[in-house]
Amino acid sequence: MRKPTRFIPLSVAAVVPAGMVAWGVFASGVTFAQPLPKAETILDHYVEVTGGKAAYEQHKTEVLRGNIAFPAQGLTGQLTRYAAAPDKEYSMVELGPIGKIESGVVNGIAWEKSVILGPRIKSGDEKDQAVRESHFNAPLEWRKIYSKVETGGVETAEGEECYKIVLTPPTGKPETQFFSKKSGLLVKTTATAASQMGEISVEVTVSDYKNFGGVLMPTRSKQKAGGQELEVSVTSVGVNEAIPPDIFNPPADIKTLIDKAKGN
Repeated sequence: MRKPTRFIPLSVAAVVPAGMVAWGVFASGVTFAQPLPKAETILDHYVEVTGGKAAYEQHKTEVLRGNIAFPAQGLTGQLTRYAAAPDKEYSMVELGPIGKIESGVVNGIAWEKSVILGPRIKSGDEKDQAVRESHFNAPLEWRKIYSKVETGGVETAEGEECYKIVLTPPTGKPETQFFSKKSGLLVKTTATAASQMGEISVEVTVSDYKNFGGVLMPTRSKQKAGGQELEVSVTSVGVNEAIPPDIFNPPADIKTLIDKAKGN
C-alpha cells in the first residue's frame, strides 16, 4: 500500500484541534494524493505482465503475419514482418492495386521501396526512428532505446484509466505511451513521426493480446497518421521460426544506393 504524500505527525495532532486538522487536510487538496509510480516501474511491470524477462529472452526471431486495411479507401492487403536479434527487420506489405511496399533495417541502415516512391535510404530522424523500431524485444530493451522516461500523469485512453509515460529518445521527438492501471498492458501510443513528407502526428491503439511463445502481444491495432487511418490484424507470430538467410539483405537497387552513399 502506498503512503500519502504528506502526513501529520502525532506530536502535531496532539496539540491541534481535530476540526482544524480536518479543515487543513481538506483545504490542502493533496494530503491523500497518491504518488505516481516511476516510469521505470511501469515499463518493467509491462514486461512482467506480458510474460517476464526469461520468456522474452527465449525469442531470437519472430515472423509476424497479418492483414492490413485502409477502410476509407477500401484497400486491403497482407503484412509480413521478419525480425531477429538484435536489430534486424524486414517488412513487406502487399496492398491491392498499390502493389508491394518493402522496408528494412540492417547494420544500422534503414531503407524503403515502393512503386510510388521508388527505392530510398532513410536518413536523419526518420532513420533513427526506424532503427529504434527495429530493436528486437523492445519492451525488454527500453533502456537501450530511450535516454529518458517520465511518468506524465494519469489519463483515460480507450475507456481505461492509464498511466501516461513520456519516452525521450537520444534523437527525434518524445513519444507517449499509455499503460492500463488495471492490467499493466499498453493501450495507446502517440508520437510525432519523421517521414519523407515531414513530421506527422501518429496515434496507435492496440488490443486483443494473445500469447506467442510465452509472451503476450497485441494482435489488433488502429493507427491514425496524416489524415489516414489503417488497421492491422495479426493472424500469427512464428517465434524462433527459421528465417531465410538472405531475407534481411536489401534489394539490388537499395544496395546500389548504399554503395553510392558510401562512395560519396
